[in-house]
Amino acid sequence: MNETTQSLKVTDDVKFTYQDYVFDVSYIEKEPNSDIINIYGKIKGGNPTYSVLADKGEYNVNDKKIRIFGNVDITSTKGEKLLLDNVVYSSATKEADMYGNKIKYTSPDNNLEAEYIHYNTVTKEVTTNKPFDSWNAKGEGLTGTSISYNLGTKDFYSKENITVKNKDYGLTTKNVTYKEETGILTAPEPYVIKSNSGDSTVNGNSITYNKKTGELVSPGEIIIDNKGTIIKGHDLVYNNISGLGKVEGPIPFENKADKMSGIAKEIIIKKGDYVDLVGPIKAKRNTTNMEFANARYLYKDGLVHVNTPVKFNDPVSSMVGSVSSATYNPKDSILRGTNFNMEEPDRSAKAQNIVLYNKDKRRLELVGNAYLSSGKDNISGPKIVYYLDTKDAETPTNSVINYDQYTIKSTYAKVNRESGAVFAKKADVKSVDGNEFSANEAKGNTNSVVHFTGNVKGKSKQKEGDVFFTGDKADLYMSKVNDKYQAKKVIVDTKSTFTQLNRKIDSNYLELDLIKKEVYARKNPVLTIDDGPKGSTLVKADDVTGYIDKELIKLNKNVYVKNINEKKEETVLTADRGAVTKEMADVYDKVKIVTKESVTTANEGHYDMVNRKIRAKGNVHVDYTGDKSTSAIFNDMTSTKKK
Repeated sequence: MNETTQSLKVTDDVKFTYQDYVFDVSYIEKEPNSDIINIYGKIKGGNPTYSVLADKGEYNVNDKKIRIFGNVDITSTKGEKLLLDNVVYSSATKEADMYGNKIKYTSPDNNLEAEYIHYNTVTKEVTTNKPFDSWNAKGEGLTGTSISYNLGTKDFYSKENITVKNKDYGLTTKNVTYKEETGILTAPEPYVIKSNSGDSTVNGNSITYNKKTGELVSPGEIIIDNKGTIIKGHDLVYNNISGLGKVEGPIPFENKADKMSGIAKEIIIKKGDYVDLVGPIKAKRNTTNMEFANARYLYKDGLVHVNTPVKFNDPVSSMVGSVSSATYNPKDSILRGTNFNMEEPDRSAKAQNIVLYNKDKRRLELVGNAYLSSGKDNISGPKIVYYLDTKDAETPTNSVINYDQYTIKSTYAKVNRESGAVFAKKADVKSVDGNEFSANEAKGNTNSVVHFTGNVKGKSKQKEGDVFFTGDKADLYMSKVNDKYQAKKVIVDTKSTFTQLNRKIDSNYLELDLIKKEVYARKNPVLTIDDGPKGSTLVKADDVTGYIDKELIKLNKNVYVKNINEKKEETVLTADRGAVTKEMADVYDKVKIVTKESVTTANEGHYDMVNRKIRAKGNVHVDYTGDKSTSAIFNDMTSTKKK
C-alpha cells in the first residue's frame, strides 16, 4: 500500500473478507486518492448459510458499502435462490438495495419477481416502489407496484394498488394494511375481487378481512358481475373458511347481452358450490316477464337451476305460459324446461321438455308429446324445432302437420307458415276435400308448386269418380284463394298412370288440371277403358285430353282405337284425330276401320261400341274380307245413327 496515496493492489490467490463472508477473487485494487476498493475476477464465496457468485464487486471504505454486480447468483442452505443484476449493502445502516431487469427469488415457501428491492436486515423490512409479483405453492401472493413488508412480523402495507391473491381470486385495492398478529386486512378504498377464471368480479367500497376467522365484511353497495350478469346489493358478509356468504337485498340483476333483467330478495353464497338468488324473483327477458321462487347457480355445471314452477307472460303478444322447472346456461344462453305450456290469442305450444337456444341459430326445441299451433295450423310429434329468426318449424321424427286444409304426415318435415316453404320425407298429404298425395319426398312452396319425388301416388276426390295417378315424380301447383290453399294442377313428367273409374291413361307426361277438370297426356299415352264382361277399349295418340266430369276424351294425331267386345271380337280405328266416350269412338281425317269382315277407309268414322255399329262418311271405301255380304255391311254402316 502506498501510504501517501492510499493506493493498493493485491494479486494471486486473493481472499476478500467482509463481515462473516469470505470471497475468492482474482485481485483487488484501490486507485490513488479513491475511496473505492475494486474487486476483480469471478467472485465466489459466502458464509456458512449463503453462497455467492458474481462477475465483480467494489467496496467503499468511507460509507462502508459493498456492491456486488454482474450475474449475481445467491443460494442458501435453506433452498433459497436469488438472481439479480447487482446488490449494494451498507454495514453502517444494515440495509441492502437490490436491482435488476428481473430480480428473481425462489424458495420452498415463497417466490418473488421484482425490479427493485430495499431490505433492512435489522427491522426485516422489505420495501419496493417498482412492479413486483410474489406467490407461494398454495397460489397465494401479492402483486403491485409499492409495498412495505416485514419478514419478521409478516405485516405489510401498500399505499398504491395491490392485488392480494389466492388460488381462486384476486383482491385489488390500495391503502391496504395487514397485521399478522390479529390476522386482519383492512382496505378502506374501493376494491374489485376477480376470479382467476375471469368469469366473475365483485366491486365494493371497502373491505375488512380476518384471516384467522375467515370473516370478510364489506359494507355499502356491492356489484357482482357473473359471466355478464350484473347483480347489485349491499352489505356483503362472507366467511372464507366455511365458504358461506350473503349479500343483502333488494337484489336487482341484468344481462344486457341476453336482454334480461329482474329483482330478487337476497343472495346466499357457498364458495365453490353455489350462489342462490332468494325470492320471490321477478325477471324479464325482452318483453317476457317471469316469476319464480328461487334460483341456484351451481359451479360444478355452470348452470342456473330453478326447481320450482316458472310462470311467464308477454303483454305485447298477450302470451302466458309456464314450466315446472328450468335450467339456464349463462355462457351459451340455453334455457331448458319441463312440462312446458304456452298460449297466445292465435298460437299455442306444449311439450314435456323444451330447450331454448338464444345464440347462433336461435331456436326452440319442443321434446316429448310436442305440439305447436298458429291460427288453425298445428304440428304434433315427438320433437318440434322452431327457428326464432327464420320462423321455420322442423320435425326431425314422425309428425303430423295440419296446414290450412291439408294434413301432412312424414318421417321428417320442415315448413314455414309465413313463406309457404315445405319439405317432407315419406310424405303423406291429405286435404279436407279428399285430395291425397304421397311420395318419398315433397319439397316446394304452398304458394306456387310442391315437387313430389319417389313412388308418387295421388288421389283427387271428384263427384263423377275419384281420380288416381302414380309416377316417379309429380309437381303440384297451388294457389291461395280466399285465404285458403287450393290445389290447381298436377304435372307428372315421367312414366305415370291416371285412373278414374274404368278409365286408365298410361303416359310419360301427364297434366291434371283440377280447376278445369281436365287431364292431358302426351309422350306415348295409352288409354284403356275397361267395361268388364262387355269388353274393353285401347286408345293411343300423340296426345290425349280427357275430362274428369265428362266421359269424353279427345285424341290428337296418330290416333289408334281398338275395341274388343264381349265375344273377343276386335274393331280397330285409326285416324289423325278423334274422340272416345264410354259408348262411341269418333275419328276424323285419314280414317281406317278394320274388323274381321272388312277394311273401311273414309274421311270420317263413327263406331257405336254398345250396338257394334260402324258409320263412315266422305270418300268411303270398303273392302270385304269375310263371309258377310257387301250389302249387309253397307246396311250396317248407313243405318246406325251418329251419337
